[in-house]
Amino acid sequence: MTNSKNSKINILVSIDKEQMQQVIGQQLPVDLLNQFSPEGSNDIRISVRRKGNIDLTAENNSLKYEVPLELFVQKDTMLGNVDVLFEMYLGFETKFLFKDNWELATRTQMTGYQWIKKPEIDLGLFNIPLDKTVLNAIQSNKEMLCKQVDDKLKEVVDIRPKLSQILSILPNPIPTPAGEQVWWQCETIKTSMSPLFEKDGFIYGKFALEGATEFSYGKPLEKLTTVIKSPDIVPDVEKESHLQTLLSVNFKAIEKSALALLQKQSFEFKSQKIQVEAVRVEQVGQRLKVAADLKGSFDGEMILLGKPVFDPSKNEIQLKEVDLDLKGNNFLSKTMVVFLRKVIEDKISTMLNFPIQKSIDFANQKVKYVPFQNGLFAKGKINVVDIPLVEVQSDALVISLSVKGYLQLGLENVNTIV
Repeated sequence: MTNSKNSKINILVSIDKEQMQQVIGQQLPVDLLNQFSPEGSNDIRISVRRKGNIDLTAENNSLKYEVPLELFVQKDTMLGNVDVLFEMYLGFETKFLFKDNWELATRTQMTGYQWIKKPEIDLGLFNIPLDKTVLNAIQSNKEMLCKQVDDKLKEVVDIRPKLSQILSILPNPIPTPAGEQVWWQCETIKTSMSPLFEKDGFIYGKFALEGATEFSYGKPLEKLTTVIKSPDIVPDVEKESHLQTLLSVNFKAIEKSALALLQKQSFEFKSQKIQVEAVRVEQVGQRLKVAADLKGSFDGEMILLGKPVFDPSKNEIQLKEVDLDLKGNNFLSKTMVVFLRKVIEDKISTMLNFPIQKSIDFANQKVKYVPFQNGLFAKGKINVVDIPLVEVQSDALVISLSVKGYLQLGLENVNTIV
């Protein structure tokens, strides 16, 4: 890969909080305890079931949630079996990180409880409180309960299939308005992740992808296996993305585009017409040489030399230091050079500027809203494009490209992640 500056793509990921609560709530174990008898209390049997949706909050790199529970307590008394139904909220916190292979590692802990109504058995003359007994039963089983939660969350939030899906649907090559295609490659991507946060009913996360990228217009690049490293936790990730890369525009693609442009032009002087038959592009120092075969009233060759530069004020690549020469293959052609030169110069001068705004507008329209499979979508916008350097190489025009903009990923239907 040609040496190029690293690109940094910062992605804002959004998930609807209410839907996320439903999904996690549905995936948490339903039966937490089933007729469990606390040590030393063989006359009591406790069953605990999850009931209703959880209340979820996101903070740093952890999910905190209160789980509504229904408790069924059976106690043997001298009067027979007594069955009592109670409800409570049990708090959990799950901290998570990603291992080297993007496997999710979670650690769930119980954080507290809240009684909707304290459990007690009414025996008429007196009540038997059961809150301590129930809490001790839950406490003695907390490791098992937390493991059940961890196992389910790993299934729900397993990002590896999603990552593979995203890589598989990224277009390569990418179509362009000019009809040619753009190939891209990036061998290794370093990933960073900032703490989660909530805003307006959504849970957000910021990811930064950093790697050396390269693009080629009109010529395929070597196919590389892209490796995305698991994320490091960082304090924050910037909102704006910055793509700093190299774009190679192959001479064959330039020849094709130049021929199409030149053939659309009508070169005529006093009913004497010429037509462009073929175009060849090559390097002459730091200038492009464009040679065109001319047929018709003038039988010869047009040679154009120019140095490509970028004008940021007009957002266009221009050919500067232009030299134009016409060479005829016979006497009649040579006598027409003087007459045709002015006509050709006027026509060519309007074609020496290559505005990129149309490509920017085309790209913005394409990334305004991009739906993928399983409810995943992307939105983006290019704000600034700069080309600090344009180099003419042996077989391509190499452009140092700097693009700034914004990118967001989201899930429209979180239930699809199950």
